Amino acid sequence: MDRDTVVTVENLGGIESATVTLAEGVSVLTGRNATNRTSLLRAIGAALGGSTGALKADADRGSVTLSLDGADYTRTFERDGEAVRAGGEPYADEAMLVDQYSCLLADNPARRAVARGDTEALRSFIMAPVDTDELEATIRRTRREIESLREDRAAAKQTVERRPELERRLADHREALADTTAELDAVRAALDDVETDAEAIERAEDAVDELTDARESYERVRDRLETQRDAVASLREERDEVRAKLEALSIPDVEPDRAEAEIERLQRRVRDLETTISSLLSIVEFNEQLTDDGELSGVGERVSDTPPGAVECWTCGTTVDRTAIDDRLEDLRAVVDEKRAERNELRSTLESRRADLSARREATDRREALADELADIEAEIADRQRTVEELSARAEKLRERIEELEESAAVTEELRGSDLLEQYRRRSELEYERGQLEEQIASVEAELETVREAASRLADIEGRLDEREGDLERARTRVESLERSAVETFNDHMETVRSQLGYENIERVWIERTAADDGSDFALHVVRATAEDVVYEDTLDHLSESEREVVGLVVALAGYLVHDVHETVPVMVLDSLEAIDADRIAALVEYFADFPDYLVVALLPEDAQALSGEYDRIEMGGARA
Repeated sequence: MDRDTVVTVENLGGIESATVTLAEGVSVLTGRNATNRTSLLRAIGAALGGSTGALKADADRGSVTLSLDGADYTRTFERDGEAVRAGGEPYADEAMLVDQYSCLLADNPARRAVARGDTEALRSFIMAPVDTDELEATIRRTRREIESLREDRAAAKQTVERRPELERRLADHREALADTTAELDAVRAALDDVETDAEAIERAEDAVDELTDARESYERVRDRLETQRDAVASLREERDEVRAKLEALSIPDVEPDRAEAEIERLQRRVRDLETTISSLLSIVEFNEQLTDDGELSGVGERVSDTPPGAVECWTCGTTVDRTAIDDRLEDLRAVVDEKRAERNELRSTLESRRADLSARREATDRREALADELADIEAEIADRQRTVEELSARAEKLRERIEELEESAAVTEELRGSDLLEQYRRRSELEYERGQLEEQIASVEAELETVREAASRLADIEGRLDEREGDLERARTRVESLERSAVETFNDHMETVRSQLGYENIERVWIERTAADDGSDFALHVVRATAEDVVYEDTLDHLSESEREVVGLVVALAGYLVHDVHETVPVMVLDSLEAIDADRIAALVEYFADFPDYLVVALLPEDAQALSGEYDRIEMGGARA
C-alpha cells in the first residue's frame, strides 16, 4: 500500500507558506528558477533532522512538519536577536546522517569535495558516522576483559594440573591412615593386657598426657612461628618490589597550573572558531537560498527587472553578476574549510595537553599510593617481627618443659624397668598422627573438589574468552571493513551508473584504498580510452562538470548504503542537476529510486520531461514568497 507523506512549511527559506504531498517513490518538483524548489528541499531536510533549514529573512518564526506513517515530525525556528534558535522533534536524531547522505543538494560534502578535486576528503566523508573514540575505548575495554579472562584461565589450568599430585597424596594419606590405625589398635590391645596396679597406670597416663599436651602446644607454637616467619619473608619481597616500582616511577615534566591555563585558552579558541564557522555557514546558506530560489532582496521579494544572469545584492542594492556571488560563496566555503582545519588541529592539541596533564596526575597519584603501600608493608613487617619474637620465646619455654617432663617420666620409680610408659607414649603419638592424617585427607579432598570446580569453570572461561577475542577482532577490523565495503560499493555502483548514463569516453572511475601504519587513504582514479581504444589514466580535474556531479552523487550513495541510512532516514532529496543533460538525469533518478522509500528531485521543466511519466510531479510556484 502506498504511503503518502505531507510536508507543511511556514516561513522557511523563500517560502512563506506551502503544503505538498509526496507519494512513495519518486516525487519531481518542477518549475523555473526562483520557485522555491531548493527552499522546499532544505525544509524537508530540516524536518528529517538535518541542519539545512533556514528561517525566512523577514520572519521571526518558522516551521516545517513532516507527516509520515500517522505521525508528525516538526522542526521549528525562532529568531533570538541576531541568532536563530532551532527546536522541535524531527524524524531522526542524527543530523550528520541526514546532511551527509540524505540531502544531496549542491552543498553536499561529497559533491563539493569531488567538484573541487579534493579526493582526500572522500574517506572522511564516508567514515564520518564512525565514532572512532568510542571504538578505541571499546577496544581498550575488551583488551582488559581478555587479559582478565586469560589470567582466570591460567589460574584454572594451574589448579586443574594439580589433580594427579593431589590424587597421589590422597592415596598416600589413606594408606598411612590405615597403617597408623592398625598400629594404634595393636598398642591399645597390648595396654589392655598389661597387669599392673591402677595407681601406676594412672601416674603413667598422667605423665604421658602432660608430655603429650606439652608436645602438642610446642607443635602449635612452632607452626605459628613458621607461618609468621614465612609472612615476614613474603612481606620483605613485596616491600622490595614496591620500592623498585617507586624508584622506577617517572613523573612527567608538566606544570599543572600552566597546563590547565593552556587547556582553558585552547578551549576558548575552539569555541571562538566554532562560532565563526557557524556564522560563516549561516551567511553561505542564506546567500545560496537567495541565489537558488531567486530571493534577490533582503525581504524575500523577487525582482523582475534585474537583467538575466545578474542579481541585486541584498546588502547594498547594487546589481552584480551571479557568477561573482558564486565565486564569493566559494571563497567563503574555502574560509570555512580553513577554520575547520584550524579547529581540528586545535582539538588535537587540546587532547594532547589533556593527556599530558592526566598522565602527570596519574603518575603523582601512583607515587602517593606506592608510598602509602610501602609504609603499610613496613608497619606490618614490624608487627609480625614482634610476634615472631614472642612465639620464639614461648617455643623455647615449651621445649625446656618437654625435656623436664621426659626426664621426670624416665625416672619414675614405679615404671622403671618396664615399657608401659613407652607404650602409653606411643599410643598418644599414634592418636595424634591419626588425627593429623584425617585432617590432611579432608584438606586434600577439599582441594580436589576445588580442582573439579576449576575444570568446570575452565570450559566457561574458554567460551567467554573466544567470544571476547572475536569481539576484539571485529572492533579492530570494523573501520577497515567499512572502508572496504564503501570502496566496493562505490566501485560497483559507479561502473553501473557510468554504463547506464553512457559516458563512453570514460573507461572506468574507481576508488583505491591504500593502508598504512597510521591509517588509510582513498585515491580516486579516472581511466579514459581514446578513439583507438588506447587506455590511459586521467585526473579528476579533467572530468567535465557533469561527470564530476555524477561521481559526487555516487560517493554520497555509497555512504548512504554502507551506513544503512535507509533504515533511519526514509527520504532522500536531490537538487542542482542542471550540469547533467536531461536523458542522463532521467537514468540517474531511475537508478537512485531503488534505494530510499521517498526520492524528491528538483528539476527544471525541460529536464523533468525526460523522466518517467509514472513519477509523481509537483508544480512549484504556488508557494507564497
